[in-house]
Amino acid sequence: MRVLKTGQGKVLDLAVCPDSRAVAAAVYDAGVLLWNLDSPTGTPVRLEDDMMNYFGGLGFSADGRRVFWTTKDGETAYDRDSRTTSHEPRAPGLLLSADRTKAVANVRYPAHTLSGWHLKEGEWIRQWQMSTRDQSAERVALAPAGDRFAVLTRPTDGPRWWQQPLRLEVRDAANANLVATGTYAYSYAANLHFHPGGEQVAGINGMTLLAWAVPAGGGPRLTRNDSRKHFTALAYHPDGRR
Repeated sequence: MRVLKTGQGKVLDLAVCPDSRAVAAAVYDAGVLLWNLDSPTGTPVRLEDDMMNYFGGLGFSADGRRVFWTTKDGETAYDRDSRTTSHEPRAPGLLLSADRTKAVANVRYPAHTLSGWHLKEGEWIRQWQMSTRDQSAERVALAPAGDRFAVLTRPTDGPRWWQQPLRLEVRDAANANLVATGTYAYSYAANLHFHPGGEQVAGINGMTLLAWAVPAGGGPRLTRNDSRKHFTALAYHPDGRR
């Protein structure tokens, strides 16, 4: 096992390069860090230090040569070959597939909606839209292939709707049709992550790792940490076995 040091900051997000030779992490008070695992020094490159502007979405391009993350007003990309950073304005709440041609948007203003998008001839075309006013979308994750998305939802009826139980929904990203549902026993909505092949969704809560089979759904498989430390972030290895 290899341990990568991030300093004292909490790890908020993780991503593993498709060739498994690099790891990126978003670390509170430290920034977005990139490790080249072939390097003998083990010292990361700092790609971003403004974590107040970080909004998740950390990931690698399909060829592994670029690192992406979401900011308040768009998406930032670091080119590992030229060692340069670029920024592209985008609507808030937009999740992109690994090839950057499919997207799901979770928007709360001016109306609470989920919508699916496809890039065609350089233009984003909306494929569907659904209201989340009656079913709050707490967390959303898009599969790397862009064919499915997962969301934790809860009803918004009643004076204390935020105490309603959550449930996992996995939907087809092309038309929002329901693929699978799963139970979720916690009141706090954790970040979700898809298996590289799309057949599993994982999340964390405290010292517990949760994994749902797709399309079986149902209750998650639970794995407790072997120490007293809490999980704060997770990522699948590209081979899907770890």
